[in-house]
Amino acid sequence: MKKITLFVSFAVSCLLSGCSTEKPVDVSITESHFDGTVDGVSQKGPFLTGSTVTLQELDVKSLEQTGKSFKGKIANDKGEFAIDDVDLNSPYALLMANGYFRNEVTGEKSNGTIIMTAIADLSNRSHVNINLLTHLEYERIRVLLGQKKMSFADAKSKAEQEVFSSFFDVSASEKAENLDIFGNSEGDKALLAINVLLLGDLSEPEFMERLIALGDDLASDGVWDDSLLKAKIADYACELSTWGELSKIRKNIEAWEIADVPAFEPYVDRFWVDQYGLGKCDASNVGESKKNANEASAFYGMNFVCDKDSGWVANKNEFYFGCDECPVMRDPRDGHVYKYMNIDGTDWMVSNLRYDNGDFECLLGNCEDYGYLYKSPGATYYGDSYATSADIFDPARGICPNGWRVPIVEDFSHLINSASDFEKKQLFSEPERDAVFAAGGDSTSYWSAFISLSRRTCEWRSALNVFSDGSLSVSLKEPGRAFVRCVRD
Repeated sequence: MKKITLFVSFAVSCLLSGCSTEKPVDVSITESHFDGTVDGVSQKGPFLTGSTVTLQELDVKSLEQTGKSFKGKIANDKGEFAIDDVDLNSPYALLMANGYFRNEVTGEKSNGTIIMTAIADLSNRSHVNINLLTHLEYERIRVLLGQKKMSFADAKSKAEQEVFSSFFDVSASEKAENLDIFGNSEGDKALLAINVLLLGDLSEPEFMERLIALGDDLASDGVWDDSLLKAKIADYACELSTWGELSKIRKNIEAWEIADVPAFEPYVDRFWVDQYGLGKCDASNVGESKKNANEASAFYGMNFVCDKDSGWVANKNEFYFGCDECPVMRDPRDGHVYKYMNIDGTDWMVSNLRYDNGDFECLLGNCEDYGYLYKSPGATYYGDSYATSADIFDPARGICPNGWRVPIVEDFSHLINSASDFEKKQLFSEPERDAVFAAGGDSTSYWSAFISLSRRTCEWRSALNVFSDGSLSVSLKEPGRAFVRCVRD
């Protein structure tokens, strides 16, 4: 139980933890004496039992740490803590949780420790939760107190709204220190989504580095200005949604058997949909197709279709194919996105080129799913022979993006000799193979650059053939029309 004794009102300087260089300002507060227990939950995922929670008293005038502190520990798997016998001469306190936590994305216990904070006014409360939103608002509160001459209550309220609206284009309806990732309010659902979005697949040091950078970004003006980081997180969220990973994350959290898991998934989707500029998807525009308009995204220009049950849905064939973990590149000419993988030192596109050179056909009339069938790769290289040791005198980029080129016979030979069966399966696991075989073909063909012998006196046209059993071979017989897989220069 806590006891509050009210004293007089007077001014304080900016919120400090002992190292701020901001000029002091006057803000009206009410001094109080706090005597009792402070409790709450500390969650990234929940901090593990035994993790420490420290409460630091902040001076009523300067909001610097007074040196008076109280310690508690996480008591259970939910991340609950209680700090007993807290005796404060100020209503303001800084809470800091330090320890290992449960990772919502993997479901496992973290490999390293993290630190999270919350600042609170204990004049009218003794329950304070520590979470990502309380952590991110802290530096912004300091700036608002120091530069904007706000009261503590106004600065905290404004910081809460700004941080929340940096993720979702709505106002925060609850105080950050009231939120709980196992609660069922809209704020609780959004908090769990933010946890998933910011953690991603980062290690603990990488995650803390991201938090520090984001906190500093928000502190100056309350706006998340780092468009590259936003886009990176949006791409991660889009992948989670597209490939069914959100359901796996839900199962990971449910396996803890701590409490019911709120519906966080719509907020994850909301984040990447907003970042891509797709807008609403409801009964009024079912079937509408839109492109990702975020130029900072690795998936810029990708097509999404409004589905009545699933919302905005990516074209999976355009997204990527057999290689789930591969990096991506974007063709600056048209925005098409391609996964690529490295095989023995050479980067290969994992999907077929989809660049409109004005001279192509569509397999079964479906270029979006299968890529373009080209009459020519638009590339010739010149040598003294067509052997793999031929010297290349001219570039063979052809219709590939800048920095990439149409493969030469030597590339195909190297691929055949060095790629494992698994790598070949990843590289050529696209749907056009099934379509080609179903249409009566015995192999799928991919252009190499043309070979001009003895400086243009003779020209050879060749291609890589991929057969139904996954075997590869190079053919010097012109395929007529073929797909193109680019390799990096």
